[in-house]
Amino acid sequence: MAPQMNQYSKLESLLDGNIITSKRKTYHCSHIDDMCIVFSETGETKQVMIPVVAALEWISALESGLINMNMTSRAMREIVVRTSSWAPYQHGFETHLSAIVLTWHNSKS
Repeated sequence: MAPQMNQYSKLESLLDGNIITSKRKTYHCSHIDDMCIVFSETGETKQVMIPVVAALEWISALESGLINMNMTSRAMREIVVRTSSWAPYQHGFETHLSAIVLTWHNSKS
């Protein structure tokens, strides 16, 4: 199995139907497949859809040491977009993406 597929399988198990937390908010993952992650609307946020590959780029940046959990979501985004295959706009949900990275990081502890 390719490394990215292993990462996707783990990401799916961490997110599917679960509530994840960022530094200030919580997000409910209502759907994940091999193309996208959907977070449902809450009292504070509208519904959000993020490409899985973009989320995996953030995870890869964490695992390679480009970003770390002491950084702000914006600082993480500024680093990840430099080498991303996706347009910078796709990384605009930086708090959702940093919550994904935090969830990934915490799953290793």
